[in-house]
Order: sequence, then structure tokens, then C-alpha cells
Amino acid sequence: MQLFHEYIDVLLRLCVVYLSLFLFFLLDIISVSMPLSINIDVPIILMMVYYWSIYRPTLIPPLLVFGIGICLDLLSGWPLGINAFIFLVLQRSVISQRVFLMGQPFVVVWLGFMLAAPLSLFLQWALFGLIRLQWVSFDPVIISIFIGIVLFPAMALLLHVLHKILPEIQGQYSAVT
Repeated sequence: MQLFHEYIDVLLRLCVVYLSLFLFFLLDIISVSMPLSINIDVPIILMMVYYWSIYRPTLIPPLLVFGIGICLDLLSGWPLGINAFIFLVLQRSVISQRVFLMGQPFVVVWLGFMLAAPLSLFLQWALFGLIRLQWVSFDPVIISIFIGIVLFPAMALLLHVLHKILPEIQGQYSAVT
């Protein structure tokens, strides 16, 4: 009976994390209107993929990341596959540097995001332009990069709290304690 309670506890903890991922996904598809008809996208899912790729890469496997990207493309009007591709490239890149990033203070992790966000969003803009053969203004991308960098510490703090409620997995080192 205790094994059943432990199983339910683990399941509920994972549900909280996946529910938050779903809620942040919904927030990500909402654009913020700015004066002069500029739509700004806050890169919430980009932040989540970056964070979880460092601290719990098994939590969001590549298939889930791909699915999130495809759904985001379908719901936001992007050409199909752009966000899925960018999220997968980001995930693979971050996982390749995971051992280094886990042992670093938060400022270094944040600096890593300061590098990853502009590269990811520039790639998104460039792929959009190549697919549509129409180059849109780069100004909203710059604003999105800035907003993402500024909001990353708050998002990381929230994800850290979610990380703390996750069950420990045998043999997995957790750098965030």
C-alpha cells in the first residue's frame, strides 16, 4: 500500500510540472500588442526548454519538445516546423553543455541564456524570412530578446520551485538544491 502512495505522490508531482508547462504554453501563444502595431512574443517556452535541458533533461524528451513546437506553430501561425526545429536545436545544444552549466552559479546560466535566446530568435526570424520569402522588421525580435533576458531570472526562480517538488531520481545529480 505504501508503494502505491509513493507512486501517486510521484505522479502528482509530475502532473504539477506538466500542468505548468501547459499553462506557460498558453501564455506563450499570447502576443502582447505594443504601440504602432508591433506584436511582441515573450519567449516563455524557449526559457523552459533551456532551463529543463540543464536541470532535468529527461523531463521534456525531444519528442515532447518537438510536439510543443509543432503545436506552437499551428496555433500562432508560424510556418510548420520552425519552432519545433529551433527548440530541438536549443535542447540539443544545451544538453551538450549541461555538465558545464550545472556546476556554474546562476549568473553563468543566465549568461548562457543571453547567448541562446538571441541566436534562437534570430534563427527563427531568418527561417521565417526564407520560408515566406518576405523579411519582416527585426525590431520585434530585438524587443523579444530583451524581454526574455530580463524575465529569465523570474522564470528560472519559478522553475526552480517546480524543480524542488519533483521527486529525486536515483543516480541523477541535481545541481539546484
